[in-house]
Amino acid sequence: MRASAFVVLSALAVTSCKDTTINQKAGGDAEACVQGAVCSPDRGSADAPEDTAAAESAAPPDADGSADGPSVQGDGGGDGGGEGAASGGERAGGARGDRGQDGTGTGSVQGEAVPVSVALSGGNLPEGLKDSADGCVMGTCTSWNTGDVVIGGKTFDTGFLVACTIACGGSENGYFQMKLAGRYATLDATFGIAADSPGSDTTETLKVNLVDQGTGRVLYAQTLEYGRSHALRGFDVSHVGLLRISFEGALGRAHGAVGAPVVRR
Repeated sequence: MRASAFVVLSALAVTSCKDTTINQKAGGDAEACVQGAVCSPDRGSADAPEDTAAAESAAPPDADGSADGPSVQGDGGGDGGGEGAASGGERAGGARGDRGQDGTGTGSVQGEAVPVSVALSGGNLPEGLKDSADGCVMGTCTSWNTGDVVIGGKTFDTGFLVACTIACGGSENGYFQMKLAGRYATLDATFGIAADSPGSDTTETLKVNLVDQGTGRVLYAQTLEYGRSHALRGFDVSHVGLLRISFEGALGRAHGAVGAPVVRR
């Protein structure tokens, strides 16, 4: 007798669970199966998630690139696969490449920055970066965009060149100055005496200094000789607001040169 009653109650539990589950799927407000109840296959079985995943992976993409079936929505969600994918894409782009619009973005995974380089010579400087003359002042001429600069047997497509043209003595000074404003981390450049300098005395030397104008600190100093080049790679300028590259010596006979100067974020 008791066994028969148990069978009857179990059958009612299965029917009730099945009915409420169907009601939920149809948009009803019935409660879900309580814990411990025996649910029918309509509510889902252990095999159902695998079958659903297989169906989603097998579904061909629509014309807009989204797959049929349930869409993976972003935090804000979208009703359809296309809208949900677009929302997720916008958020993913925002998380990884928000800075791309202003030229500093990278689109790298998890916000990892990829260095952005800015060539200081070649005519494509960001506005406001150049902070000294491009031309001749009181007989000292500086060029920010000299092509085919040859230093120590190496040719650079573009670079800086400084020379004296009028009333030149044995100790002239010329410089290039740029507003880095702490926005750049490193400098790459090659320093030397231009191979096409007019002087015949190959023992002439120049001095080059890299100076943080904000503090007056000399960051780098080198004596330049004919036929030799001095390269900097990844030189730290991360805390420099105003950087000056100055040359001193007989600039009428030995022209100061910088090959392919580049700063990187």
